[in-house]
Amino acid sequence: MKELTFKDHSVVPFDNGDGKIWFTGEQLADLLGYADSKKVSNICNRHKDEFTESMTDILKVRTSNENNEIQYTSVRAFSVRGSHLVGMLSRTKVAKDLRIWLLDLVEKEAGVEIEALDVQSLAQLAGQGIHDAIATFDKKSFKHRGQKGSGLMAQRKRDIKRVKEATLLALKLTQFAIPDLGDFPDGEPA
Repeated sequence: MKELTFKDHSVVPFDNGDGKIWFTGEQLADLLGYADSKKVSNICNRHKDEFTESMTDILKVRTSNENNEIQYTSVRAFSVRGSHLVGMLSRTKVAKDLRIWLLDLVEKEAGVEIEALDVQSLAQLAGQGIHDAIATFDKKSFKHRGQKGSGLMAQRKRDIKRVKEATLLALKLTQFAIPDLGDFPDGEPA
């Protein structure tokens, strides 16, 4: 798996074999600023009724000890959604930032990426293409950031502002006035 960076922490997600992003309890504890990785286990145990099987699992991991003997240890791993829930239940100073970062990972993992609305690149598109790009961005923003309780309403408000700016620019680029050319003859001979 590809290394991810959150603030000054680099973390390689745990490979659960399902192609999804998973973090170990130890990795989450580090990202949340806990000195003891058992804090994440304690959160999970206190709120176990809130975690589904797709959010956390105990996995057997093959490692080697100091004598290079293969041994198996149990590791609790959390999906991105499970990690987000741990972040919701955590009270560290960095938990809020971690939750925002994890929501971005959820969108990427789900294949839903809302690309930035680059107003300058709109000028390169044909008239209808400009309006289509704005409409596509607005639909994705509303669907993924505009629902009550999504926690992303502040981002949606910024998106709405960008849509308004882009729409004004699009109208300037695609609408033009036809000059008055005077009266045309009715086809009568002069």
